[in-house]
Amino acid sequence: MQGALDDGAAPVPPPWVARDPVGLPTCALARTGAAVNALFARQLARVGLRPHTFFVLVHLARDQALTSAELARRLELTPQSMSALLRSLADTGWVDRRQDVRRGQRIDVRLTDPGRRALLGAGPVLAELGRPAALGLSEAEAVTLQALLQRVLATVATRSDDELPVLGESL
Repeated sequence: MQGALDDGAAPVPPPWVARDPVGLPTCALARTGAAVNALFARQLARVGLRPHTFFVLVHLARDQALTSAELARRLELTPQSMSALLRSLADTGWVDRRQDVRRGQRIDVRLTDPGRRALLGAGPVLAELGRPAALGLSEAEAVTLQALLQRVLATVATRSDDELPVLGESL
């Protein structure tokens, strides 16, 4: 039996621990995602942006006006976190949100000219990170990786936890 004690010895780890879970695609994706997120954040910081700030500016550049709730849903943030982020962006002058609204009225958030300039400053960062060589890939590998990642995302984004098999000692 896995994890059982043998005469006072330490528990025997399950086989998947000995095989190193890093070899599992989900572990590799998680580690890769964390490393790429860190790289993305470091590169954006060079032009004075953070990832969440960048994505708020992108959404506002694509849609003329959005509410705080719409932005929170798109970025998968809590309304409280989005409110704090928008307050910071408004203080910086990158977004505009009307303060003279009555309860129940829609409060639109809009990108300002300084916000648009800050977003445009990220162009060179995105160009560099968009090169396949920045990830150690060839052009063909990058195309294949993109297609595979889109398939994985579509699968896991639509699958509920109830659809996964009952967890057991299958590894």
